[in-house]
Formats: sequence, structure tokens, C-alpha cells
Amino acid sequence: MKTKQGILKAVKDQIKHLQALAHTIEASESPDLRELKELPELLATRRESLNMTPAEVAELSGVSPTTYRSIERGSGNPRIQTLQTVCDVLNVKIWVDLS
Repeated sequence: MKTKQGILKAVKDQIKHLQALAHTIEASESPDLRELKELPELLATRRESLNMTPAEVAELSGVSPTTYRSIERGSGNPRIQTLQTVCDVLNVKIWVDLS
């Protein structure tokens, strides 16, 4: 039977391990490649993490709020240039592979 101190030490060791892993992932230069269908959710999550409204992103991107909201809903048909501008505002890099 493990003691309370033994269990606590094991948990703290696991936390240290996970923190080191998180740091390694954050510092990685490898891209986090996702399918295009995930872009609307990714943009919404990133916008929310920056505490921005859709209107603020639209204004900084130079697109209408309606256009931005349609991109975030996945119902729009934006030009690649428009997506790039929105992604620049949200500090998200997009890469398009047409192969």
C-alpha cells in the first residue's frame, strides 16, 4: 500500500513530465496540419482565446462582419487572400496543398 506522500510524489512527477511535454510541443517548429473542414472551429477557438469579437476580427481583417461570421460558420466561400488576412489577424498560419 502506497503512502499519501508516495502518491503525491508520483502525481507531481507526472505533472512535471506533462509540463515538459507541453513545452516541447509549444516550442516545436513542426506545423499542426489540419483539414480545411476544421478551419471554422479553429478560427472561432483562436478568436475566443484572444478575447475578440467577430466584429473586431472582421474590422482588423478588412472584411465585413457578415463575411467573417460566414467563414467562422463554414458557410462562406472566401478567397484564399481573404482567409490569409483573417488568419494573419488571429496569428494562424494556413497552408494550402492543391495536390
